[in-house]
Amino acid sequence: MRHSRRLLFGPKTTKLELLLTPLSRLPISITDGPAGEAIVILREDLKRLKLKRIQPNFYLSAGYGTVEGTTNIAVGFYDTHPLIRELHKEYRRWSYSPEEILATLRHEVGHAFCYAYKLYRRKDFRETFNVRGHFFHTYPVTDRYVERANPWSRDFVNPSGDHYAQKHPDDDFAETFCEWFSSRRTWRKKYRRFPGALKKLQYVDELVRELRRKEPNFINDPDLLDEPTSAYAITLAEFLKAKNIQRYRRGATGYVDGDLRRLFHKTPSRASSQASYLPADEYLKENRPLLMKRVTASTKADPLVVKDLLDKCQHRAKELRLSLRRREREIKLIELAAYITQRCVLYQATGSYFG
Repeated sequence: MRHSRRLLFGPKTTKLELLLTPLSRLPISITDGPAGEAIVILREDLKRLKLKRIQPNFYLSAGYGTVEGTTNIAVGFYDTHPLIRELHKEYRRWSYSPEEILATLRHEVGHAFCYAYKLYRRKDFRETFNVRGHFFHTYPVTDRYVERANPWSRDFVNPSGDHYAQKHPDDDFAETFCEWFSSRRTWRKKYRRFPGALKKLQYVDELVRELRRKEPNFINDPDLLDEPTSAYAITLAEFLKAKNIQRYRRGATGYVDGDLRRLFHKTPSRASSQASYLPADEYLKENRPLLMKRVTASTKADPLVVKDLLDKCQHRAKELRLSLRRREREIKLIELAAYITQRCVLYQATGSYFG
């Protein structure tokens, strides 16, 4: 990557931009990162095991989980973007490996399988997993189950070593399903000295064989979501409780957001007002040839130096959802030309757009 582009799009600058972005507007996708890769593997495994009638609805959320009584599975947004993963580990002090993400999602598919077929209503299920009372209303609100968990029990699987299966029958089944799912050819041998856990694994195996060709007896509502990132107005820095972001600000060599906010306006939320505004990124794209010509001629700068700065401004204007009034088109062109010229002159003199 050439020097000018590395300055504008470097990791420290990008991390600062991400930290100051609301969760609802982060440039993330459920198909990206190790989480996206895990979902692909998971869907292939479901087909291989002939469980294709279970089609989980994955969505980005503040953490992992399955919405009670649905097949809507929340995926931690922080596992879909490499730099956000780095920031998450830096500020929250932990991070899931790709293998842990896959195991977590297999656990959540266990919940989805249980809810889709309403297994908690079956007598054999309630007996096998010792369900007492209302299946959902008895779920503990804290993780104090660890205090009463029996680390020597042979009645539960314990793939991750945290005794999570002992929290509640719902998690007992999900953990057992995950272990059956993950250890298709080895679970009998692995748990041969754990009679209680082995009985549950055998039950899951029989249950899947029974139900894999049957349609779930419910219709999933994809709108029943818990903590989707689209509902979060707080910034990534606020979510991570990142108090010291000044070092990223000091290290950012391509941070143009403040300048762009002074040049342009925030796009109005009311549709009736938007007609008199023009998206700033479209305006920049439209006027790019003219700006390139004017700035290059006046500064004698390398055209690539000018191009990279225009690329950066157009990209950030789109991410920030900035706009300008249509009646400001001419004056904004003058202001933009002056701004780009100033930064490119500084780059020629110092090797940096921002000194």
